[in-house]
Parts: sequence; C-alpha cells; structure tokens
Amino acid sequence: MTDDLTPMLRLRKDALIALTWLAAFAVAMAYVEAAVVAYLRLLYYPDGFVIEGAASLEPVPPAVLAIEIGREAATIVMLAAVALLSAGKSWWERLAHFMWAFALWDIFYYVWLYALLRWPSGPTTIDVLFLIPRPWIAPVFVPVAASLLMIGAALAILRRTWVRGVGGQSMRT
Repeated sequence: MTDDLTPMLRLRKDALIALTWLAAFAVAMAYVEAAVVAYLRLLYYPDGFVIEGAASLEPVPPAVLAIEIGREAATIVMLAAVALLSAGKSWWERLAHFMWAFALWDIFYYVWLYALLRWPSGPTTIDVLFLIPRPWIAPVFVPVAASLLMIGAALAILRRTWVRGVGGQSMRT
C-alpha cells in the first residue's frame, strides 16, 4: 500500500514546492508594483489619492499613462511566463499556476499598498484596477474577491490533475 502512495506523495511535494516558489514570485512582484504606484501617487497626488471616475486620472500626463499601460501588459506577460516555465506538466496545471500567481500578486498588491501608503482605507475604497483597454474602476473588494475565486479554482484544477496524474491519466478535457 505504501508503494501505491509514494508517487502521489512525491507529486504533491513537487507541486507544493512549485506553488511556494510561484507565491514568493507573486508576493515580491506585488511589492515592486505597489512601490511604483506609491511613487506615482506621491508625485501626482501629493494631497491624497481619491478616484471618482476616469477623470481622476487627469493629473497624470498622457505619456506616463502610456508607460503605465505598458507596465500592466508587462505584468501579465511576466505572470504568464513564470506559469509557463513552472513545474506544471499539462496546460491545465500551467493555467492553474497562472491563476495562483495572478491572484496572489493582486491580493498582495493591495497588502503592500496598505503597508506603504496606508491605502486603501477599506474594501469599499474605489480604485483604478487596470488601464487596459480602458480604465477599470471598482471597489478594492472586487479584485480581491475575484482573486480568492481564482485561488480556489487553481487549487481545484491542481487537485484534479494530482489525482489523475498518479493514475497515469492527464486532464485534457
């Protein structure tokens, strides 16, 4: 019976190591992103940052907004690249790794913003979530809730691939 469990235990250990390193990357990357945003807010919103709509972005020069759009696109590319380079052996595992890294990055982005700026003041604080293709504006709880759902989905996918992976079948549907 122990021989039957050995591949499952090895698979789970390898998967947990991969998830741990992906989490470390996501948390560190979230700090870098939050630091950039903290600099921007200190430069363009020295009296405090309050979003009331897309017009609230007017203090930021168009050239800087263009750079921000590029930074956001680069963020997605980096998260996708690290997931594709992960220990995932199937498309499903790599998708789960992307969702895991993206979700942790998004949650910790707000954790770091709070640590650096004491912002957001609460889950209903309005933020510019993303600039691509145009500004997405919503309360902070929206991306955090979506991220928690992504973590759950990622773990469900990984659990399914772990169980099927030991039996020699892959999850291709």
